[in-house]
Amino acid sequence: MGRAVTRTLLNYLLLILLVALISGIGIKDYQFYRADMEFSLLPSAERTVIEANASSMGMDPYDYYMNFVAPKDYPTLVMNPLHAGLYTLHHALFRPDYDYPIPRKLMVARTLVLIPLAEITIILIGFPLAKLALRKRRLRSTVRFLARVFNGLPVWAVAALFSLLIIMSALPNYLINGLGTSTSPTRTLAYMAFPLVSIVLVALWEFVEALVILLRDEFGKEYVRAKRAMGLPERRIERHVLRAVMPSFLGFLFQHFVEVSTLALVVDAFFGLFGLGKMLQWGFRISGDLYTLDPDVFFYPIAVFMVVNFFVLLAVTVLSELLTPGGGGVEA
Repeated sequence: MGRAVTRTLLNYLLLILLVALISGIGIKDYQFYRADMEFSLLPSAERTVIEANASSMGMDPYDYYMNFVAPKDYPTLVMNPLHAGLYTLHHALFRPDYDYPIPRKLMVARTLVLIPLAEITIILIGFPLAKLALRKRRLRSTVRFLARVFNGLPVWAVAALFSLLIIMSALPNYLINGLGTSTSPTRTLAYMAFPLVSIVLVALWEFVEALVILLRDEFGKEYVRAKRAMGLPERRIERHVLRAVMPSFLGFLFQHFVEVSTLALVVDAFFGLFGLGKMLQWGFRISGDLYTLDPDVFFYPIAVFMVVNFFVLLAVTVLSELLTPGGGGVEA
């Protein structure tokens, strides 16, 4: 198990470095864009001082400004992309310079409640549905069809349909007007109902289809036929099969968790749940030819999800190793 955990740690470290490198390239480009714009708008008095200092050092005023003046406001300008990315992610997570209209912890809590709620709901519905689909071919075909339909249907389209339903029905309009700073548990859970249903409706069918394929392959193996020939009860055979597929299922479940997290960000921004999806909207804004990127706001959700996904992946790896035959688990 130690080898598997070490491999997971190394893989995730490489992922962090890759994300940091891409983030660093983006933030350096943006800060160069901002510094270049500010240089072109410098008041004449400041420009005169910069030109005098640059001349005394034998430098072009623009190069002097980018190397010695702009880094005071944009420190990543003088860093390499990897360093800039790691600096930005660390700064966004631990030392953000941003006045949030809603407490940051509340925004994180809302997102981290919605995602497990959606995943647990999908599991609770998906397992019985997959077992039923194994016995009924028509249901299996229906699940496959719905998986294809919702794979091609963006979650915001489903959210839009639910929004129209709320507007045209007697349901309270506050369900789509934005949750704001409300800390009422009842109001928060009521507001999460339609975002939750939107995620489940889109993500359920792919989950069930993958589970059906996994279980069908396992039920077709020789040891299952041998256990049936021995006259073991079907329920006991099912328990053996579930134990056998659990390591593979946990690997799939982690991938599905990441997909559900992405869907949660979209419906959060669409319904105005004011979670991490809304934070991403605040962090990156485009207006005509101008765009604004606030690193502490935009990269904070990325940093949070990297931390959360790391612990989820670590838990999945440990459980998979424990449940794998020969790894401390139970033989199928």
